[in-house]
Amino acid sequence: MAAWEYKVLKYKLRMKGFDYEQIEKDLNELGAEGWEAFSTIAPSYGTGQAVELAVAVKRPRL
Repeated sequence: MAAWEYKVLKYKLRMKGFDYEQIEKDLNELGAEGWEAFSTIAPSYGTGQAVELAVAVKRPRL
């Protein structure tokens, strides 16, 4: 059975929204290291506005 290593990337909502270019850059860098995104979490508060985005990534434990 494979053992996994996990990491959670967190991004805060800014005045102009989420920094999707930074998210893409981070995911490409981690992908080159063997990490794979498998889930996102976007908790919302009050009127349903997400103020944070979390991306869960995993890779086989080395």
